[in-house]
Amino acid sequence: MSAIMTQTMAGSVASLSQLIDELPQLPGDTDFGADINAAHQILFSDAPESDKRKALLKWTGRWQPCLFGRLASHAEKGMAASKGLYAHLCWLDEEDISRGAEHVSSKIQRGRREWKDLAERGEASGFLIMFNSRRLAYAAPSKELVQLCIELSNLYLIEHVPIQADVIYTEAVPLRNAEGQLQLFKAGCNIFYTGAHRTRNHDRRLPGGLMFSMNSPGHYAQSLALRGVSTFDDALEFVRDTAFRSIGNGGLGAAEVESQSWHNKRIDSDPAGVCPVRKLPSYVPENFDPTRYSALYHTDVLVPTDATYDGRLVQGSYEDNDELEIWSHLILDYITDKVFPPDHLNYGLFHGQPIDECNKYHNPWPARKASNTELFEY
Repeated sequence: MSAIMTQTMAGSVASLSQLIDELPQLPGDTDFGADINAAHQILFSDAPESDKRKALLKWTGRWQPCLFGRLASHAEKGMAASKGLYAHLCWLDEEDISRGAEHVSSKIQRGRREWKDLAERGEASGFLIMFNSRRLAYAAPSKELVQLCIELSNLYLIEHVPIQADVIYTEAVPLRNAEGQLQLFKAGCNIFYTGAHRTRNHDRRLPGGLMFSMNSPGHYAQSLALRGVSTFDDALEFVRDTAFRSIGNGGLGAAEVESQSWHNKRIDSDPAGVCPVRKLPSYVPENFDPTRYSALYHTDVLVPTDATYDGRLVQGSYEDNDELEIWSHLILDYITDKVFPPDHLNYGLFHGQPIDECNKYHNPWPARKASNTELFEY
């Protein structure tokens, strides 16, 4: 049981809805960009939930910088012959929030188990938890928003309570291989929210409130091979290509903001390597480093304090905002067919951990404090 649920039921703190009410709010006439403003016409209307889901996925299919997110937005459940990356979507609205933390957590956990049932069959590699709320959409970057993100995370990752800021948490995604063996893969966990618009967290902007997004590229690659869509080698290359193209693809929805992530350039001492990208988009330099990239936030951290707290509007590139911390050791070379030992950080990413049937819904992956340093030695 999460900390907020225990405290709320004991009467020592406000309800979940009251906590959201206490969030500092952006002005009602805030311009979030034409793309988000248009999506809000449906997301904050009396339209049925099905229409709101479609509006959100239509937006992510065009304005989400991460190309894995776009794949998930365009995919349809059961597209066994396609490369669609299906993501299971758990939807919560103001009525759910008004019913309290225990209800919200229970609904999330039901959706989580439904997702893992789909994932076991290779039908879903991603999981989305959407809080469709005007109050959350207009929440200003603040220490209160950081705390609210932590509290909502407590209702989701109940095995890690109490959630801490600036920590990397990973989900566990089951897949049954062709031999019938159940395996677990790691999935990244991120938070997107409307108020990120034009801040250093701009690439995490999203219409309609706040959303948790989890996906496992390794599970996706293995599921493509399992469904006979492609060989594992071809699926691995496709995933690697998609990851390369996702870096540097941000800054969307605001002409004055550039991507908050970018490719590092190789230096002479780096190994040459072979770049599998056949046709580079303009934002990827020809001499890019296929192992490391940079960003104004750690892209694997669930609740980044500085990026969520800092409401200053950024303009231009990171070079124009030299007072901001740059994370320059973010890794890409985990996308490989190499098998890692259980004590390695890359274990469980592209080759699953065999598990017993009773551990299908278990999350064994430990949390890890983010550090702005090189993780590996070569």
